[in-house]
Amino acid sequence: MRNDRKMDVSFSPRAEDVIRRFMKVAERTMPNATLVPIINWWTEGTFTDKVTGKVTKLGPSIDVGAIEAEKLTDELVVSMGGLKVAIEVPEELQSAGRLNFDFLDGSFVLAGD
Repeated sequence: MRNDRKMDVSFSPRAEDVIRRFMKVAERTMPNATLVPIINWWTEGTFTDKVTGKVTKLGPSIDVGAIEAEKLTDELVVSMGGLKVAIEVPEELQSAGRLNFDFLDGSFVLAGD
């Protein structure tokens, strides 16, 4: 785990609530694993349904998932009220001094200062 990056990260109460509720479900699904919530960025892409041929545009989006603690590599790890959260910081945000996560209209977003 890389913790050498200096970045101020905060979570709105809505974002924190969604992450904590997600982790309760993830921990019930994998009770013997030591799971850490992880925030992933998805850039634009497409998905093609093999049956219908329909092409769906995906992203960009921010999602939360869970990863086993021992599988973390170079993610930024921050504390969210006592819970460690891993963040895959995309290259274009590597130099950002601050990330503020919010959860609006069913999606994670980066909120401005």
